[in-house]
Amino acid sequence: MAAVSLAVLMAGCGQHESDGSQVVTAGGVTKAEAATPKVFTENWPSRVPSAGLTKGMALPLEQYMVSYADEIAVQRARDVAEIACMRRYGFVDWRTEDLGTSPPPADNASNMPRRYGLTVLAEAQEFGYRVPASGRDSTPPPEQDEPDAEKVWRGAEGSEKATSFKGRELPEGGCSGEVDRKVGSLDVELVEQLSAESFERSQQVPAVKAAMARWADCMNARGHDVKTVWDAGDLASANAPTASSKEISIATAEVECKEKTDLVKVWYTEESAIQKQLIASHTSLLDRAQKSSKSTLEAAPAVRP
Repeated sequence: MAAVSLAVLMAGCGQHESDGSQVVTAGGVTKAEAATPKVFTENWPSRVPSAGLTKGMALPLEQYMVSYADEIAVQRARDVAEIACMRRYGFVDWRTEDLGTSPPPADNASNMPRRYGLTVLAEAQEFGYRVPASGRDSTPPPEQDEPDAEKVWRGAEGSEKATSFKGRELPEGGCSGEVDRKVGSLDVELVEQLSAESFERSQQVPAVKAAMARWADCMNARGHDVKTVWDAGDLASANAPTASSKEISIATAEVECKEKTDLVKVWYTEESAIQKQLIASHTSLLDRAQKSSKSTLEAAPAVRP
């Protein structure tokens, strides 16, 4: 298998980076023992937007969503379990990527800072439609064409199931399967599906359509021929490495016209009402998913090498 194929298959997983020798650091810790996930927490998003037209806003469905910190906590547990499993089969230098190095602009899947397009005037004036960089460099695992590692990770060799490696029995589904059973995952499918539904439905509400029309009139008065906030981003053609003066002009007008017409406030109010209806008709399923995610989160800290 080509190296790039293995890299795709094992995206987010560790790699076997040396000949397996036990290198001891000055502190007396082996290199293998030191190969645990690193978590960086600087510049993580706040729970609710802290600036702009969505400052302090949180939609009803967000109470059922998991935070960025929750996602990192579970991924760290999965990485710990992965490293421990791969070590058992001789990959003593196996490691995973650093976590938290590229935090998103929003704390959860609602993406409130940009759910209704640009909302922070200062950012629009400086970055146009681009998301301000808030991350740091990570140390990615090296890419290698490692058939043995693939076999242990997947519990398969090509299209055939593999049950052992060098005389040792493999877990069902390899180390990947072991990680899934030991840590599990967060149950977010339903809440994210309902969030997408409310977003689509909200754009058809008469009050939102009227506010969008007022916003479009404001933009047109400034020389920008658009009908919706999504047209504005397309008009800016933000493909260059940095924002052009044209992009800055459109982005700035977008936010200023939203403030003038109360588009964001109207949109948020109408979508909140839709989400409350969705919660009322899906309460038991949302509660079940939230309970499942809570169990996964509570068990995550107990996962050790």
